[in-house]
Amino acid sequence: MPTTHGATGTARDDRPMTTERPTMSDAHTQPTTETNRDETACDGPTWYDLLGFQRDLLLVAVEVEGEELPKGLTLKRRLDDRYSDPINHGRLYTNLSELEEEGLIEKEDFDGRTNAYRVTDRGRELLPGHRDVITDSLAKLEIFVFENVVLDG
Repeated sequence: MPTTHGATGTARDDRPMTTERPTMSDAHTQPTTETNRDETACDGPTWYDLLGFQRDLLLVAVEVEGEELPKGLTLKRRLDDRYSDPINHGRLYTNLSELEEEGLIEKEDFDGRTNAYRVTDRGRELLPGHRDVITDSLAKLEIFVFENVVLDG
């Protein structure tokens, strides 16, 4: 149990250290030598380095290509259809700029007033790896459900 020591009132945990495996709740505090970076990938952010909103923005930008002009308001409209609250313009354009700085999206002037946003090759490289993670996770979920519902059921 933590105790308070000294004049500063700082807390110190006097519990003995254990060699037990960390649980999900304390795994983030455990040291690790693992990295979340794909060693085969180019320099730059990984899928998991991006904010969730930036991932969604990247996916929407890919979906829009070939269907309609991928301008900011088009991307915003697509995102508004997915989120429960409307997307703020500042949030949209700040994240588009950050994706552009990372080399995942490129901006091109369309008519002097409107910009179009296209996913770069680097941005496209991130997508298949994410698809594989989702596919693997869903397969594991199906096995878990089968084993726990069908076999135990």
